[in-house]
Amino acid sequence: MPVSKEASCLLLLVLLITSCAPAAPVASPKSATPVSTDGTVSRAAPGSPTPAAKAASEPRYGGTLTIAIKTATPHFDMLQETGGMVQLPLAPSYNLLIQHDPLKDFSISGDLARSWDISPDGLAYTFRLNEGVKFHNGRPLTAESVRFNMDRIVNPPKGTLSPRKELYRNIQNMEAPNATTLKLTLREPQASFLALAALPYNFISDPEIIKQKGDMKRDVMGSGPFRMKDFVYSVSFTAERNADYFVKGRPYLDRLVFYTITDEMTRSAAMRTKQVQILPLYGAVSTSASLQMQTSDKGIVLQKRVTPGPNTLVPNLKVAPWSDLRVRQALNLAMDRDAASKAVRDFYPSYDFMLPDTPWGLPKEELASLPGNRQPKDQDIAEAKRLLAQAGYADGLEAPLLTPSPVYSREFAQIAQAQLAKIGIKTTLQLVETAAWKKSVYDGAFTLAAMSDASAIDDPDILLGEYYLTGSPKNYGGWSNQKFDELYALQSNTMDQAKRREMVWEMQRILLKEMPRVGVLWSTFYAASWSEVRNWSQGRSFFLGNQLQDVWLAK
Repeated sequence: MPVSKEASCLLLLVLLITSCAPAAPVASPKSATPVSTDGTVSRAAPGSPTPAAKAASEPRYGGTLTIAIKTATPHFDMLQETGGMVQLPLAPSYNLLIQHDPLKDFSISGDLARSWDISPDGLAYTFRLNEGVKFHNGRPLTAESVRFNMDRIVNPPKGTLSPRKELYRNIQNMEAPNATTLKLTLREPQASFLALAALPYNFISDPEIIKQKGDMKRDVMGSGPFRMKDFVYSVSFTAERNADYFVKGRPYLDRLVFYTITDEMTRSAAMRTKQVQILPLYGAVSTSASLQMQTSDKGIVLQKRVTPGPNTLVPNLKVAPWSDLRVRQALNLAMDRDAASKAVRDFYPSYDFMLPDTPWGLPKEELASLPGNRQPKDQDIAEAKRLLAQAGYADGLEAPLLTPSPVYSREFAQIAQAQLAKIGIKTTLQLVETAAWKKSVYDGAFTLAAMSDASAIDDPDILLGEYYLTGSPKNYGGWSNQKFDELYALQSNTMDQAKRREMVWEMQRILLKEMPRVGVLWSTFYAASWSEVRNWSQGRSFFLGNQLQDVWLAK
C-alpha cells in the first residue's frame, strides 16, 4: 500500500477522537496443529495462547489496542533499518519465516514455516511453509517470496543498505524447489543459525513491489495479522484486522493504533489515563516513573528487562587521538559503571561485551579484577592520566561527543562526559536526531560517539559479530583484528556450547585489551500494559512480541 507523508496534527486531538468500539465477533478459532519438536528448540504452533491466559478466561474478539512509541517512523523498509521505530509498528503487518517465541524466552516457533528439518551434517535446513498464505494485496506468498527477501539481505542491490548481511554470510545457497519448500544450505555448521533466521527484522515483503520500486521505504505490503490502514507522520500508525490471515481465528483485535509520543512525561501520562494500553520497552520510561505508574494505578502491569542493548563510547579508530590504544584504554579506566548505573535509569553495569548472567558473560571474579572495574576508582583514574600523558596528552584533550536524541542516550552521554572530565578529557555534546546520528557513524563522520544500540537477541553472533567484525556496517570505529575474526568464525561453527563459550570468552578478552568500544551500561527498561491486555509479553528485547496476533482485550 503506497503511503504519502501527511502533515502532523496535534497528538492530543488524535488521541481523543480515536474510536475503540469493537466490531462484530468472528468465528471461534480452530486449534493449530503443533509442529514437531527436537530436544533443543521449541516449535510451538503460531497463535497458541499461554496456559495462564486460558485459565484466566477465554479469548474474546474485537476492540482497538493503543500503543505508544517514542520516535517517528522514518520509512518502512526494515531490511535497511536497525531501529525499533520501524520494526515496532510494522511487525503486525508482516510474517517471518520462523520467530523467537514472545511468550517463551530462548525458544523458536514457526511463523510462515510450519516445520523444518536439519540435515545430519548440520548444513541443510529445509523449511515447509504453510499453504494458502497471501500478501495483503492478494498475491500469493510462496517459498520464492521468502528466498527473494533473504537474498536481498545477503546480496543487497547496489545502493541498498543491508546492516545485517554479515550475519548470514555463511549461507551458500538458497532454493525454492516448490511453492511451500525453502532450502537453505550453509558453508559450515552454525550453532546460531536458527536464532539468526528467526530475527524479528526479517520481514517477508511482496517481491513485486521491490522489483518495481527498488525498496519498501514508502510501502507496507506483508501477509501479517493486521493490514496498514493509515499513517500520519510523527502522529500515528493505524492497522486493521486481516480477515484473510492464514492462522484461522487470528487476530483477535479489530484495530491497532500506534501513537508517536516523543516526550517521556507525556508517554507516562497517556499510559496512566488509558489513552494508550501498552507502553513497550521502546517507550523508554524511567524506572521511577514506571514504578510510580504501578503504585498509583493498580491495573498497570510492569515487565522489567535487562536487554541486549549496549550503551558504549565508540571512538573512531581512523583519527587521532582514538587511533592510539593508550587513549582508548584511558576512556575505559575513566568509566565508573556503578555510578553510571545509578545515574542512568538503573541501567545494568556493563563490565564486558556480552550480557551478564548468561552462558556468554565472562566469570564475575575475572571481571571484578579488571582495570576499569575496580572500586574505589582512584587507582583507575591515576592510571588513565598516566596513559594520556604517555600518549602526549598530559594537559588533557578536547573532543566532540556525538549523541543521539533519545533521553536515555542523552543521560548516558552526560554521565560519560562528567566522568571523562575527571581524567582531563573535555567533551562537548553534539546532540542530533537519531537518523542524523546513524548517517554520521555509518559514514565515519565522527570522532567520538555515544551509542545506545539494541539487538533482538544476545547470541555472540549478534553482539560480537555486528559490532566488531572487520568490515561489518555497524563496526562504526573501523576496528580490525585478524585473531578476533578467526575466533568468531570458529565459535560460530562450533555446536558444542562449552567449547563455543571458551572461544567467546577469548574474543571478549581481546576486546578488553584493544577497547574498540568502551562498554558502560546495558539498557534496562520497563514495559507496561493495562491488565485487560491479555497474552502479551515483550520478550527479552523490544523487537520481540510485536506481531500481536494472539493479544486480546478482556474488557
